[in-house]
Amino acid sequence: MSITTGKVSAWLSIVLVSLFAFSKASVCADQSSPANAPRVASITQITHDGIGKTNLLADDSNLYVTEWSAARHVMAKVSLRTADRSLISTSFSNVEALDISPDHNRLLIAPMHGAARDNEFWTLPVNSGIPERLGEFTGRDASWSGDGRQLTFSRGAVVYLANGDGSSIHEIFRANGTVFAPHISTDGQRIRFTVGNTAQNTTSLWEVGTDGSNPHQLLGDWQGANNACCGNWTANGRYYIFQVTQSKPTTLTTLWAVADSGGTALPFQLTKGPISFGNIAPSRDDKKMWAIGVQPAGEAVKFSPSRNEFTPLLAGASATDLDYSPDGKWVTYVSIPDGELYRSRADGSQQLRLTSAPERAALPHWSKDLSQIAYVSMQPGKPWRICTISVAGGAAQDILDEDQGQIDANWSADGRRIMYGYVYGSERLSIKIVDLKTHEVEVIPGSNGLFSPRWSPNGRYIAALTPDFTKVMLFDFQTKKWTNWLTEPAGAVSYPVWSSDSRSLYFDDLVTDQETIRRVRVGEKHTERVFKLQGIERYPGAFGLWAGQMPDGSWMFVRDRSTQEVYQLVVDLP
Repeated sequence: MSITTGKVSAWLSIVLVSLFAFSKASVCADQSSPANAPRVASITQITHDGIGKTNLLADDSNLYVTEWSAARHVMAKVSLRTADRSLISTSFSNVEALDISPDHNRLLIAPMHGAARDNEFWTLPVNSGIPERLGEFTGRDASWSGDGRQLTFSRGAVVYLANGDGSSIHEIFRANGTVFAPHISTDGQRIRFTVGNTAQNTTSLWEVGTDGSNPHQLLGDWQGANNACCGNWTANGRYYIFQVTQSKPTTLTTLWAVADSGGTALPFQLTKGPISFGNIAPSRDDKKMWAIGVQPAGEAVKFSPSRNEFTPLLAGASATDLDYSPDGKWVTYVSIPDGELYRSRADGSQQLRLTSAPERAALPHWSKDLSQIAYVSMQPGKPWRICTISVAGGAAQDILDEDQGQIDANWSADGRRIMYGYVYGSERLSIKIVDLKTHEVEVIPGSNGLFSPRWSPNGRYIAALTPDFTKVMLFDFQTKKWTNWLTEPAGAVSYPVWSSDSRSLYFDDLVTDQETIRRVRVGEKHTERVFKLQGIERYPGAFGLWAGQMPDGSWMFVRDRSTQEVYQLVVDLP
């Protein structure tokens, strides 16, 4: 499984703080580790080619890297001694390497056929030779046991076991979700794998005996258990190395080690960023491992539907969450990956950093008089706050001191008030308005249980989401009533934006219509497609795939410019 997060609805990602990728900040906090705890002693970058990478194998002399370039997958061999890279020639135009045989003579490969989820399995001699089909079955992921006598693979929700040559296939376990990355333990007695549950937005590690006995989820009630995936044993089988992805306050994938003692050992964190690591390949001497490391970067772009063209914004800046001033002359944004708040001229000049670590900023918005910026402030150990800060810099001010996380700042039409909601999962969801001068607080009637509010430019309406993520509710300040405006599949409404005339709500649909911008008009209950988004790999930020509008109505997105390289980690595994 790639360590890059998937295309999850951005509006849904905002509210699934407790479900999708590490809701508990304490999980990734520094832990008091004993002197003999597993640790990474040093990290060295091996490749410097800038090519996208999706899988990694190692035989202590060479790395076998599945690369993703020009919309197809190819396999490359990288010498650990010289770092020389050469492509592995096959008759397949789109193929990935899944495993290497115990004698290091053959690769287990899977030709990929378009959008098909299940593929054939083949073996390919490492040096030269003709590929051979392994059995007559298809699946998603596969790997050999340490002695090569057994093979495990997944197909849909099922874990299978076969002989090493692909014969004698039988079902071992059927999961509640999609199974991937199965591996057989060093002693050949167990299979560990990842189960992805789309409905719950979780990934978890499971184990089952090779005879089908004792299936169970790993890691017990450890806070990262439902966000862990893609593990493998060290060569001696004493440790199991896996990865965990967090998305708050920024997307980061870290490596963890847990002793394979059969007890309730707690995992130890091996990496802590800023590089995301995954797809580990352990060495035979257990002193090193190789991993794909991702350096996050994003390029803000403006999209022209008529020309299907993306134009870069803020050249040289790695940025997301852009908001242009009402006159279009200024812009505020959040840097990737640091999460710092900036403002500059629309052309990128007169840049000024407004916040710095350990604070992280998100979702900034200009005040109507261009004097202040409201944003979400995320600081370690504190509830999220809506803050305002002068465009000239200085200290930020909380709009209201509360004990639950605030999000989604909306300026009133007169610029004197801010409306906001709460992070989903808070005990008391509602929508409030704060007067910035008098500090008086108004609770929107009937807003209990609603979140992610959007205030129309004319100040008449509020759009918000229901707790089941399926309904967009509309509040009319004239009638003081809520109505069910729109019903959609959960997560289909992402980053909604009001039209400048307050007659329509636009949103990014990532669920039902394959990345399209749609809109619904006030007074209507059906949507219409505005345009379909094609030709861009979008950056998966902390709140999903960001989208926004410029003052002239142009749509903005963030292109993924992250780099993926192979790193060597020298490890101490006592």
